[in-house]
Amino acid sequence: MKLFTADQVRAWDKYTIENEPIHSIDLMERASTACTQYLVEHFSSKTFLIIAGTGNNGGDGFAIARQLKQSGKKVSVLHVGEASLSPDCAANLERIKPFGIPYTKIHHGSEMPDPPGADTVVIDAILGSGQNRPLEGLERSVVEIVNSWERDLVAIDIPTGILADRSSIGNTAIRARYTLSFQAPKLCFLVPENEEYVGEWTILDIGLSRAYYNSTPALFEYTEMEDIRSMLRPRKMFAHKGQFGTALIMGGQRGMMGAAILAARACLKSGVGKLVSRVPGCGLDLMQVAIPEVICSVDENQDFLANTPGDLSPYTSIGIGPGIGKAPFTRELIREMLRIRDIPLVLDADALNIIAEEGWQQDIPPGTVITPHLGEFSRLFGPDTDHFSRINRAIEISTRLGIFIVVKGQNSFLSTPNGKGYFNSTGNPGMAKAGSGDVLTGMITGLLAQQYPAEQASRIAVFMHGMAGDMAKKQHSILGVTASEIIEKIGICYVIFFHN
Repeated sequence: MKLFTADQVRAWDKYTIENEPIHSIDLMERASTACTQYLVEHFSSKTFLIIAGTGNNGGDGFAIARQLKQSGKKVSVLHVGEASLSPDCAANLERIKPFGIPYTKIHHGSEMPDPPGADTVVIDAILGSGQNRPLEGLERSVVEIVNSWERDLVAIDIPTGILADRSSIGNTAIRARYTLSFQAPKLCFLVPENEEYVGEWTILDIGLSRAYYNSTPALFEYTEMEDIRSMLRPRKMFAHKGQFGTALIMGGQRGMMGAAILAARACLKSGVGKLVSRVPGCGLDLMQVAIPEVICSVDENQDFLANTPGDLSPYTSIGIGPGIGKAPFTRELIREMLRIRDIPLVLDADALNIIAEEGWQQDIPPGTVITPHLGEFSRLFGPDTDHFSRINRAIEISTRLGIFIVVKGQNSFLSTPNGKGYFNSTGNPGMAKAGSGDVLTGMITGLLAQQYPAEQASRIAVFMHGMAGDMAKKQHSILGVTASEIIEKIGICYVIFFHN
């Protein structure tokens, strides 16, 4: 799903109005009806307080107030702002008058009423995604008071005070428990700094033009099931293991063999034809007992990896990093592996930390996939003041170095050498456990070995990784998810795609 900027969303509305054709106030009615239906279905409360601004977001609020009243709810309205009303906002304000809905115009924060009853649902319709500045004056005072009420808060389109396309750190904003937005997610929903404001967000289909969507490019996309379904390749009846590549995963040191084992198991679950695991001497028995399907290549060093396995030509992908450590000889091994140019690489964990400490970022081969978490990203490329700047930096680095960067976390972000970025739609906080990243490394390595292009391999692996984590959460709770349980659910994810 494309993620449009606020300007593109306004253009999308305009295109729909001109080409459907539909009057703007009727499109507003369509959006408001979708919100009202959600509110009636999801809240048992009979009492709603709408706080409406003077623009089209306020017009949505007035329309929702009228529709809620028509559905039998008790509704009142607070009208905030001194600016002139937009035409559609003014029209919808007139439409509520015959319904006897209590209406109060707020000119100053001191005019705000006492907190509503505990069963009242408060609707924020002050400012929508068109806002482009921090709140001040009356709007800021009202938002601060509303936040202090600690009631169920539902934001329409976007929480007032949050900027759609750039950081809102330091801004005063509505702390919504739920956000109802239209047609496609806003970029601001997908960054950690806005979690306490956006809450649980829902996208409502209001029938905006499909022609505009299909013809308008977007810098960012939100990966969903249908995207992954279009990439996956079904296997032919007479397929054999030689058609699905040979992966090499280099990892482990004394006391950290679990990471290498997790990566290897995940690689196999992702469909690779054959997997070779390069391990230190101390890891041979552990690996062969844990995963009998793995072929072991044993380093001469007993405690850590110090040497390459020699001829690399049999391998169709190489993953490096899980549990590898940072011993001096291991550093030299990483330096040597960075000279590879003809085999897809995945770099993770201490492989990335070594590159950061040695200053070898410019030596990462083009086409490589790296999978840093936020701390590793900062060590590699420097700190950022907010997640928006981190996203832009990842895009710039991917474009300059020709590499793919998976910034791990909720809504993991993939930046690509062509300047596009992809947010993931699966996963949960229960996956924030040691070993989860090793699983992802194995999955990407396994898909690259099968000759999926790096962009597809990364998107599929990140999505499946999160999907498997969501299944593990359902079975074991958000606290009970482990990396091993994520691996066990990978195969079930493929069943869903290939048998539905």
